[in-house]
Amino acid sequence: MLGYYQKKVLQNQFKAAYSLFSQLILRVESDLGYKPDCYYWNVKPYPAFECDKDQYGACIAGTHRLPDGSPLPSDYNGRMNGPTCKFFFDTFFSNVEIITICNGNAFAKGCIPEYEGYDTVQQINNPDLSDEKMEALSGSCPWFKKDAILNQNTVYVLKNGIIVVLYGNSKTIPIFAIDINGKKEPNKWGYDLFSFVVTSNDSQPLQLIKSSCMTPEKGGMSTENMIKNMYN
Repeated sequence: MLGYYQKKVLQNQFKAAYSLFSQLILRVESDLGYKPDCYYWNVKPYPAFECDKDQYGACIAGTHRLPDGSPLPSDYNGRMNGPTCKFFFDTFFSNVEIITICNGNAFAKGCIPEYEGYDTVQQINNPDLSDEKMEALSGSCPWFKKDAILNQNTVYVLKNGIIVVLYGNSKTIPIFAIDINGKKEPNKWGYDLFSFVVTSNDSQPLQLIKSSCMTPEKGGMSTENMIKNMYN
């Protein structure tokens, strides 16, 4: 458990990191001269999808469809077309000082401590959870499973000490996690490690909000609540 002083330090570090990355995202639009198609919808212009489900209540791959039975549109989740997301991330990281980039094997190369993943946190928080149920619960966020974080995803270590873990390794998905104090402990989801997603729609600039691909470890706080607490 963290003491009051430690919590206040982490809250202040979160606020500084969130402010920095929100400003960087707006700068990307300014540097590129246009809003890149690299975002999830903040208000989805489509109805909720339907799918066939397995015994654990998880959607079976390849069965997602609109209520009328038609396939999901290519931009169902957001606009992430062609090389645009790569332009977004390249421009984004051109505005910060980077010490190290790990294109996979980030833990073995020393870029990150041994983080838990979206899958293992589910089981840590619920010790009676079966492996099958854990897999079903974490199947929607495969790139934040522990193995992906430690061995597959691209990671940036910044000069200011912040660690950025991309959701994947190909710069095509506008989701990432930030360790607000780098390798310093506690290195736990909801304490100093939080996930974010870039969102927008046709009429708004890019925005940084909480990502659903995160479960706080016991005693931790969600990204959404951390953002709310910045203004309290």
